[in-house]
Amino acid sequence: VKMYEILRWMFDKFTKIRYNKKIKKKGRECVLSIYFGMAAFLCAGSLLWKQTSPLQGEFLEKNRKQLQNLFLMTAALIFIFVATFRYGIGYDYFNYENLYEQLGPLSIQQLVTDHVGREFIGYSIFTHLCWELGLSYRMLLFVVNIILTAIVFWFLKRYSPLPWLGAYLYLALQFFAHSMNLFRQSIAATICLLAFPFLKKRKLILFVLVVLLASAFHISALFLLPFYWILNWKVDGRIYGVIAAISLPIYLFSTQAAQFLTHYLFQNYAGYIGSHYWAGLGKRYVIFPAIYFAAVWFFRKRLLDQDEKNRILINSSFYVLILYVFSTHHMILERFSIYLFMYAMVLLPKLVCTFCQTSEVEKADKKRVKSVSKRTKNTHNQKKKEMVFLASVLVVTISFGYLIFASQQGTNGFHKVYPYVSVWTEQ
Repeated sequence: VKMYEILRWMFDKFTKIRYNKKIKKKGRECVLSIYFGMAAFLCAGSLLWKQTSPLQGEFLEKNRKQLQNLFLMTAALIFIFVATFRYGIGYDYFNYENLYEQLGPLSIQQLVTDHVGREFIGYSIFTHLCWELGLSYRMLLFVVNIILTAIVFWFLKRYSPLPWLGAYLYLALQFFAHSMNLFRQSIAATICLLAFPFLKKRKLILFVLVVLLASAFHISALFLLPFYWILNWKVDGRIYGVIAAISLPIYLFSTQAAQFLTHYLFQNYAGYIGSHYWAGLGKRYVIFPAIYFAAVWFFRKRLLDQDEKNRILINSSFYVLILYVFSTHHMILERFSIYLFMYAMVLLPKLVCTFCQTSEVEKADKKRVKSVSKRTKNTHNQKKKEMVFLASVLVVTISFGYLIFASQQGTNGFHKVYPYVSVWTEQ
């Protein structure tokens, strides 16, 4: 009981809302301490990675790997805890609670024939299994959040040179908020991260199988299929120009294009045409994707020198921008960007680390000059480290600005998860 009271007190302190009549926007000021605290903790992890840490010492060098793993495990547990013990935030929170009670008791045979259950058969079977195990809706959230967080942190650990920064971007770029709002689609998008190694290694059948699994949770995952080829195209401004030119008439006649697509491919989205979700987002939503693509494009040569297969990530940033431009006509299209935007958790840390890699000019100089003084080497390495630190600070700052921006949109932020509300806050 004491532990329960302590947890309740902690969450009440972190999630309180101050009302201020002087503030014109919605008449209130939200204290976002939960998210700010998570952001601060994740940034503190930078001290454990050699590229971004000013700390040195025998203990740190000897135990760096263990400390990094401990940090990532702690960060993952925080994400799971916060997402599991939320209450009533996210547009679909109560919808999925009702859906769990509706689909859970049905047998597999009934789910296959039920018009709702078969629409997303993978999620229906998953919820049925959880129901059979006697799990409550809260425990369903717990299981889902363990799966989502495990996949995200596997992705970061394997592909990001700075996993702490990738985890920070998971929070700041709204992927974590997305997981607490668009429940099924977040499961689908996260499953699609498992297809990334097959995208890199050009293993089409395995890539398709993973995407098909994801589509059993949310049909929009099929959107990723053509990107198996598109993302592997050469990074070329002329290709981007052609795509932009083709996109322009589609953008201008987007309603007609959507009617065509929903008639043949995404029939489930036909009902959105003409609805509230068919309205456009403000043009301000394009600002961050534009900055993101501009930075990636400007340093594309560094990224390609780092790894030729980074073309996949570079190309993804361009199509994220295109999708956000289209979302200024129809907000529903922003949902499709999640399948490509999540690659930013790897791409931006890779971009930061390009500042510590050896350039082609430096490689040539090393061949010409065999003996370089140790002091000169240390000075040069120190300058590289400072550049990496400044680049990471810049990424953190701009991303934090995006977090603030998203939290101020609408009544409760972009995904209706601001401010955070816990199960204890409601009791």
